[in-house]
Amino acid sequence: MDLDFNNKTVIITGGTRGIGKSLALVFNEAGANVIITGTKKLDDINLDLLKNNSSIQYYQLDFSSDESVKQFIHLVNELDRVDVLINNAGVNKIDTISEISIDDWDWMNTINLKGPFLLTQVVSEIMKKQKSGKIINIASIFSVISKVKRAVYSATKWGLIGFTKAVALELAPFNIQVNAVSPGFVDTELTRRILGPVKIKQMVKSIPQGRMAQPNEIAKVVIFLCSDQNTYITGQNIVVDGGFTCA
Repeated sequence: MDLDFNNKTVIITGGTRGIGKSLALVFNEAGANVIITGTKKLDDINLDLLKNNSSIQYYQLDFSSDESVKQFIHLVNELDRVDVLINNAGVNKIDTISEISIDDWDWMNTINLKGPFLLTQVVSEIMKKQKSGKIINIASIFSVISKVKRAVYSATKWGLIGFTKAVALELAPFNIQVNAVSPGFVDTELTRRILGPVKIKQMVKSIPQGRMAQPNEIAKVVIFLCSDQNTYITGQNIVVDGGFTCA
């Protein structure tokens, strides 16, 4: 199967760690020119990803800062083309509906939902002129199921699926495929920090495959959806969870 991304430009938000970092590596290995974002200034990060791969560029993008968003959108508009946009940046905070603060509600909605909207809005105009493109929104299994203390997170991820489907319909006439990928429990720093070792051990028992996913297992699904092999899948939410939501 040909997954050649030579001369293609790929934008990945939240690309410094976890799933985002794996995405950057997979697309880089396939020959793409990769642009990744993170919330820190370039001088404040130390990424082997950047040292070893000259075709990966890093730009600061903080969706909670209007100025940061404005600067990045200006950069995107200066690009000759954008072949792939992956809205991967996301945040989560576990709290009960009675205790979650308005600030946390606004923060999660800004990063998880408003961010993808803003980038999709500008990138889709570029893709329409090209008459080609792929957009992937990284959602979560909590876009199809939920759990206590996930009210805000689920709201953002369910919203992201609705956004995905609506945008897919709008962009289909322009040969642009828009899909969501919803990972289950992935072995990342964020998962380990939020759940902790005891809850992870308990949770793994409920996954039919008996383990968490590795970040590159999510990346492999995404790169197929973004490749020339995908010409007809659009408006879908692909759940990658080891069978968790079926159990």
